Amino acid sequence: MSYIPSLGVPSLYSSLPDLLRQKLDMLGSITHYAPDQHIQSRGDETEAFSIITKGSVCFGKMDVEGKFLVSAVLKAGQCYGEFPLLAGLPRTHDGITVGETSIRHISRTAFEGLLNEEPELSVLMLKSVTEQLHNALEWIDDLRRYPLKYRLGKALLQMMKHHENSYLNINQHELADMLGVSRVAIGKELKDYKARGFIAIHYGAVEITVPAAFARWVDSFLQLDPVMPRQT
Repeated sequence: MSYIPSLGVPSLYSSLPDLLRQKLDMLGSITHYAPDQHIQSRGDETEAFSIITKGSVCFGKMDVEGKFLVSAVLKAGQCYGEFPLLAGLPRTHDGITVGETSIRHISRTAFEGLLNEEPELSVLMLKSVTEQLHNALEWIDDLRRYPLKYRLGKALLQMMKHHENSYLNINQHELADMLGVSRVAIGKELKDYKARGFIAIHYGAVEITVPAAFARWVDSFLQLDPVMPRQT
């Protein structure tokens, strides 16, 4: 999956000042993983901060029927582990590598030492986690309030913004996993978008052909005024 469902929030690691990134890079050790390797399980209590240095990790949950629902795919330069590290919470997702992957794991002791040395890191972590919560609450409201026709359209437009490209390398199965619906439901909505002239469907990809018109149509579903982040 080329799109990262990060709720519109940039990676903490990529947003750090150069000096802080360099100090993080001096901590912990890098572990190399094979493709499709299971690297963490839901319920794990490992308290560590992890930075993906190569490859990708797919995070999701396996239900009692054996269905794996993807929550996010994080790539090199992105990080995870804030909740176990800061709050002692167990891991909520299984993690599986996508391709050959390398990850820098930093222990709680080492990370807390850097937090004490660099108070700015605490502020930036709090900002990142707060932004994630803010966007997650918006996502949950969309799920309860709007039909799939709107949610899928919004997701595709966000992907385009993320990639700065109207050609999105994501297939219908991945879209279904991302939105928690069936592939049949995704296919139905994509066919409707295509009939309206908004998209073209390719093998393993979706192309938004008229982004402005598509965005106006998607916005017509809104029942609330959008809340725009303050520019800082």
